[in-house]
Amino acid sequence: MGKTIFTVVVSALALNAYAQNDTITRQVHELEGVEVVSAKAGSNITSAVPLQLISAEKMELLGVQTMAEALNHMAGITLRDYGGAGGMKTVSVRGIGSRHTSVIYDGMALSDCQTGEIDLSRYSLDNVRNLQLVIGDGDNIFVPARTNAAAAYLAIENMLPPTQNHRPHVKGRLTYGAWNTVAPSFYYGRSITDRVALSVQGEFLHSDNDYPFRLYNVRLVTREHRTNSMMNAGHAEGNVNWQINPRATLSCKLYYYDNNRELPGIVHLYTHANDETLHERNAFGQLGFRTRLAERWWLMLGAKVNWAQSDYHNGTPGSSLTDAEYNQSECYTTAALMYSPCPWLALDYSADYFLNRLNSSQTYYSKPSRHSLLQSAAAKVHTGRFTLTGRLLWSNYLERVEVGAASSNAHRLSPSVSASYRLLTSENLYLRAFWKSIFRMPTFNELYYFHIGAATLKPENTSQWNVGLTYRKELQAVTLEATADAYINKVKDKIIAIPFNMFVWRMMNLAKVSTHGMDVTANVRWTAGLEHTLEWTGNYSWQRAGNRTNRQSANYGNQITYTPEHTCSATLTWLNPWLNMSCTIDALSERWTTNEHAAGTRMAGYGEMHMSAYRTFAVGATKLTARASLLNVTNKQYDIVAHYPMPGRSWRVSLTIEL
Repeated sequence: MGKTIFTVVVSALALNAYAQNDTITRQVHELEGVEVVSAKAGSNITSAVPLQLISAEKMELLGVQTMAEALNHMAGITLRDYGGAGGMKTVSVRGIGSRHTSVIYDGMALSDCQTGEIDLSRYSLDNVRNLQLVIGDGDNIFVPARTNAAAAYLAIENMLPPTQNHRPHVKGRLTYGAWNTVAPSFYYGRSITDRVALSVQGEFLHSDNDYPFRLYNVRLVTREHRTNSMMNAGHAEGNVNWQINPRATLSCKLYYYDNNRELPGIVHLYTHANDETLHERNAFGQLGFRTRLAERWWLMLGAKVNWAQSDYHNGTPGSSLTDAEYNQSECYTTAALMYSPCPWLALDYSADYFLNRLNSSQTYYSKPSRHSLLQSAAAKVHTGRFTLTGRLLWSNYLERVEVGAASSNAHRLSPSVSASYRLLTSENLYLRAFWKSIFRMPTFNELYYFHIGAATLKPENTSQWNVGLTYRKELQAVTLEATADAYINKVKDKIIAIPFNMFVWRMMNLAKVSTHGMDVTANVRWTAGLEHTLEWTGNYSWQRAGNRTNRQSANYGNQITYTPEHTCSATLTWLNPWLNMSCTIDALSERWTTNEHAAGTRMAGYGEMHMSAYRTFAVGATKLTARASLLNVTNKQYDIVAHYPMPGRSWRVSLTIEL
């Protein structure tokens, strides 16, 4: 019976090969009777789960120009950064781990079946219109089942093709910075007809990344430079939106990314010479179709084909790592049906199927593949001051290998529930809470990597609890927004690497992690007259992520690796007729590179300051924006990842032209 259901669902999805795209969400919600119960995401104040959104306009005010800078303005995030322009960047939300955070790109999840981590450094913000972090399941129920298959997700939404007129919309930016960092980008969008619009966009990044740093050897301090750090990376994509009729829209995206870079490696006391290179490529295409079938029915269909390659070369003498090439592919289909029987109730069923494959030039590699079928049922109730959302996700994973033994198949039910309540009718004061149970399948590296992977691994299981308050107040000249959330996260069967001897390690389900914490965000905006505005934005996170594996162990309760107990960020912005300015301070407390907290593995906390100024000019119909930034003003030296020093004081200038 189970195989029959699987075959029927997969066949139905394959026949309807279109892709979901969030670009018309607001058009759908404007239809009569939908907004109260539908997919539309609430604000960070009304949302039943922690939601943080930074728009393109907000990024401009904050002086944000890179993904790492944007993520530092979000509470609950721990960033792992290997340094330099384009250096690998991954995020962990609330101490759960980076593999539990999904990344959604224009409505569809990005994937890396090999490592399970998405490198956020490859995504530029130049043409991004919104960046949104959702912890738990969002208020939007009209989404693919895969969107809710992680503990949290980061959604990247790019600029949309124009639909209001037929004139070209053009945007170009050129950024130049320290250590010969050059980053041009462009955007072109135009409506071809009253119903068809297209856009193309892309960027290129070159950086020598040979920044200086200080190397400490007890009392001896030497000034060194990063070596083998140059990179050339770029991406281009095209989008087409077709408004078939007032009720239906079809969208298409083609995407390509290429990154050829040197890998600097870790810094040793007496040498940090390295000769490793990595060439990464990624291409995908996706289609999206949305329609209103009837007065109370909506349908969404989607499909995506993804290919990625990583080509690693190691010329370092004496290294145990050999050259390797990995190719992974994914075929993905999704369908969602939403029904609203009355203005206060919405019901949704979503089903996703995807097939992942991984091949390697290594002769010992297992050549694994994975069939995944996710189905979710969701209901949302909204009655005046009260909102309640419940979901049940049924996940099925089927493992196959061409060489060796395959891992066990997995079948799990994952429930979640969230609620918000407006405490006072006269005030925007909300109480919110959510609970979510979810799990993470082991990656192909964890299962099948030579001498390290273990096909007997079980999935990591995560439970999340959250309760919080949100508030918004508008006075004559002052607007205040604030949120405060307390949470508990528990991860069981956490996968860690255990050494058998000096040369062979194995992945095992040994660890348990429990995290208690609090996230606080605040924004105060004061309009002082017609031409002056002061705005202060800040966030603070406290997270105690303890190792709960063995009560008899001396390491029991220790803070887990690379997780600070305290992080904070604050930005003060002054908008004026002459030169808009902002100043940002980021800080975090000490971290440890091992769960054992052994001597020499403590990483000190640090704080750094950034300053930015910009001015916008109008030249006829052309808009020019000139910006200058001074980063790490105090020239603070620190590491985010041990032995990967971050840049000291640096500068950056950019010029943006919009037509």
